[in-house]
Amino acid sequence: MKVRLLDPDWDFDPDAEEPDTGDDLRRDLELDFLWDAMGAGDGFLRAVARAATLRPATSPETVAYRQDALRDVLQNPDAVAGLYAVAMDALAVRRGILMMPVRGRPEITLSHSVRMLVQLADRLDTLRTLCAEVTDAFRSAAFRELFAIVARELDDAYMQRMRGQLTELEFGPGMLMSARVGGDGQVTRQILRRGKRANQGFFDRTPLRKPRFAFTIPERDEAGFNALADLRARSVADVSAAVHESTEHVLDFFRQLRIELAFYQGVANLRAALEDLGVPACIPEVTDQPGCAATALCDPCLALRAGTAPVGNDLSLNDGGLLVITGANHGGKSTFLRALGTAQLMAQSGGIVAASHFSCPTAGQVLTHGTREEDTELRHGKLDEELDRMSGLIDRIRPGDLLLCNESFASTNEAEGSQIALDVTSALVKAGVRVRYVTHMYDFAHAVQGAGLGAEFLRAPRDATGTRSYRLEAGAPLATSYGVDLYDRVFGTRLAQAGDGGGRDDPHTEGDTNAR
Repeated sequence: MKVRLLDPDWDFDPDAEEPDTGDDLRRDLELDFLWDAMGAGDGFLRAVARAATLRPATSPETVAYRQDALRDVLQNPDAVAGLYAVAMDALAVRRGILMMPVRGRPEITLSHSVRMLVQLADRLDTLRTLCAEVTDAFRSAAFRELFAIVARELDDAYMQRMRGQLTELEFGPGMLMSARVGGDGQVTRQILRRGKRANQGFFDRTPLRKPRFAFTIPERDEAGFNALADLRARSVADVSAAVHESTEHVLDFFRQLRIELAFYQGVANLRAALEDLGVPACIPEVTDQPGCAATALCDPCLALRAGTAPVGNDLSLNDGGLLVITGANHGGKSTFLRALGTAQLMAQSGGIVAASHFSCPTAGQVLTHGTREEDTELRHGKLDEELDRMSGLIDRIRPGDLLLCNESFASTNEAEGSQIALDVTSALVKAGVRVRYVTHMYDFAHAVQGAGLGAEFLRAPRDATGTRSYRLEAGAPLATSYGVDLYDRVFGTRLAQAGDGGGRDDPHTEGDTNAR
């Protein structure tokens, strides 16, 4: 039986290798806060959430398949919790049976497997009863197919036959086997036989039956007992292997059921955590069309870290090939960039997005590039390190991927950094890569306007007093990021008032500021 709650064609494997860029995504988007909320203290839920987020689906059809299942989960939390509890209970059966299979001892393996299957049969009965009770409440193809499989393959006749065969395999009346003696006197062609029911036929109750021959092994005949044990082991070897395989098959089904339900449980945990903070959450629209739109989009990781709802932003991109975000330092640029990246990952994983509305196309990969801390081992400078990481990204990036750049190449002077950024961004956009770029480099942002890249711009504003609203607005880049008024606020000076409210800031000072 197949679970297939996350994909109609394959089983989700949380232990599959993560992409090489997974750690950069975790650090740059602060995803630990997201996974902690999805796990809600359960390490297994957190691990599944991490795996699903870092390896999202790339097909709109698969995303829609998961979203339909998610709607069922959110509408039927008790039923889903019951299914998850049955899976957990079934997986606990192995831990409850002390005897373990022993390599080279098929009779012990058989006994262990039979004992497990007897208990697993009870869990299968519980599962099919629960599925029958809740079937009508679910609408998604994923859950209805799962319930149909359970009803079809675990019907009354099958369960009755299964329990009867397990009773036989306990060998209560003894073990019946047949064998022949070879030319060299060795036993050959051993076959395990099904035992006859007691007194089942007329001739079984009369003395007209053929004579039976028997032998008894003396109590101290160790060699005889070993020979008989060897005969038993050889007789049950094939059956033991088959029963053990059946046991693992049932356990694998419950294991996969737990894994795939765990993702939806994690999404439900995340939604509850965001609702407690007053953060909007929606099931997004994921298509294969260009453009991206959002209403009240915010960074869920910031909300979970700060314990309060951050300011949401709206977005409307037509082509969506290149978005450049400029404006006031500490005005919310980097936060919005993280919100976009997290929303893309959650949307494609089939989860929820921290927004009132969000729509986007699928991306083959979500990649990040930004500044890093100074290399304490002094192996290379910051610009060399940035160029090296960008080179690695370019080696793996493909058309249709999404690249998030946060103050990339700001570690050198503005003229050099702007030229590098323009060359790299132009090449990527022309190759079909979608780029979201947060920058304070006016030369770069201004050059993008005339580069024919179809760039769209957002700007982080501030009012005359230097207050940041954290609400981005459409607008061409300005020649200042208003870092001077931040300096005044921290050090009590009035440099901004002495001029025109903040002239062209020093790019190096701005680049070292952790913009929010």
